[in-house]
Amino acid sequence: MKKVCFLPPSAVAAAVLLALLFTGCETRKQASQPGGSQHGKAGSTASEGSGEAGATAASAGSSAKEKFGSVSFTGLVKVTGTAPAPVELDTSAKPECGKQRQAFEMGALSAENLLVGAEGGLKDCIVFISKGLGSYKARDMVTYGHPAKVVIDQKGCQYIPHVFAVMADQEVVIKNSDPFLHNVSIPSLGFNLSMPSVGEENRARFFNRKKGSQVCQCSVHPWMNAYAYVVKNPFFSKTGGDGKFTINKLPDADGTYTVEVWHEKDRKLKAPKAQKITVKDGAVVEGNIVFEFTYKG
Repeated sequence: MKKVCFLPPSAVAAAVLLALLFTGCETRKQASQPGGSQHGKAGSTASEGSGEAGATAASAGSSAKEKFGSVSFTGLVKVTGTAPAPVELDTSAKPECGKQRQAFEMGALSAENLLVGAEGGLKDCIVFISKGLGSYKARDMVTYGHPAKVVIDQKGCQYIPHVFAVMADQEVVIKNSDPFLHNVSIPSLGFNLSMPSVGEENRARFFNRKKGSQVCQCSVHPWMNAYAYVVKNPFFSKTGGDGKFTINKLPDADGTYTVEVWHEKDRKLKAPKAQKITVKDGAVVEGNIVFEFTYKG
C-alpha cells in the first residue's frame, strides 16, 4: 500500500509564500538571464519600438514628398478691350527723386497700376492655387524655388517690386536705397516705418494672420505704392510683361485644383473667374490656362 502524505495547511502556505518572494525579488540581471521573467523580451520591445519609429519616419518622409512633384502647367493673363498707355508721373515737387533716379540710371517714373503688353498680356498679376493642396509653411518657399525672404526696396522714389507674393509666416526685408526719408505704411497691419536714410529692417512673420492683398504706401512721396499678396502655399507665379506664367512642382498624385488670378483694383478692369485644373497620371489634363480681364474704358 502506498503511503500518502499530507502537508499541514500552514506548510502549504509557507511554500507558496516562499515561491512568490523568490519570484518577485529577482534582480534585473537574473530577470534577463535564461529562465528569468524578462528573458527575450527586451530585444523584442526594442525591435517593436524601432519599428514604430521607422514607420513614423517613413510616413513623415512620404508626407513631405507628397508636397511637391513634377507636374507643371502654363498659362496667359490678358486684357480684352483697349487699355490706356502708362502715364508718366510728375515728381517735380520732390526734386531729390529725379536726381536719385538719374544717379541710378532708372529713367522717368511711370504709373504701374495697369501695364499691358503689345499682344494684350497683363503684367504684375499673381496666379495661384487657392484650393486642393495641403498645409505649407514659409520654409516650403525655398523647396519650391522662391527666395527665403521677400525684399521690398525703396529706390529712386519707387517701391521695387511693385507687386509681390508672400506667405504669412515668411520673413520680409524692408530696404531704403535712397539717402533721404521714406516711410512704409501698411494700414491693414497698423504698420508705419520711417526710414530717414539708406538702411534695411527685417521683419519675421510680417504678414502673420493676413491673407489676400495688402497695400504699401509712402506718405512722403504720395505716388509711391506697392502691393503684397499673401498666399497659402508656394504654388504661384507673377506674370511678366507678356502676361505669361508657369506653375510647377505640383504633386504627381491625381487631384483637382482651383486656380485664381489677382491684379490690383482698377474700377474699369473686370476680373475673370477662378478656373479648375485636373491632374491625372502625373500630368494636367488641360495644360494651358487663359485668364481674360475685361477693360471698359
